[in-house]
Amino acid sequence: MPPMKNSSVKRPKLDWRFVQRLSRILKILFPSWSNQSVRMFMTLLGVTLSGIKLLTSGLVLSSVFVQCFAFISVQLVIYQVGLIPSQFYEVLSEKNYGKFKNLVLFAVMLILINSTLKSLDQYISSLLYVSWRKSLTEELHSTYFKGRVYYTLNVLCKDIDNP
Repeated sequence: MPPMKNSSVKRPKLDWRFVQRLSRILKILFPSWSNQSVRMFMTLLGVTLSGIKLLTSGLVLSSVFVQCFAFISVQLVIYQVGLIPSQFYEVLSEKNYGKFKNLVLFAVMLILINSTLKSLDQYISSLLYVSWRKSLTEELHSTYFKGRVYYTLNVLCKDIDNP
């Protein structure tokens, strides 16, 4: 790879300014804990981590352990769905109707769980996208029209082509 000819081009950095800007955007996206965006994000996080609650003999395990277990369980469901075709070959070659019926029920259950989680994930992601885009656009427009920014850009700054 040839060296860069123009070394004056600034590269993006992960510095304090980035953290400040990210914090400002997050305040727009999540204005309060009771906001709908926060609830949708937490629901999406729960669906992503499969939303399985793990209670063992009345003791609630730590949240991190539960989330790790939930994530692993979703991966196990996906793995089990991938194994179903080979299990069907085995049961059909044995000509065992009882095992076949149980395998069909098991396969349908796994596929329903998997498709439900993926559909919920996509639906909530789409809702969150629309909500966040609306919030950011409204904030951008309110900042643009606040004070005299619009007037200054439109009338006083002749060098800006399309404000």
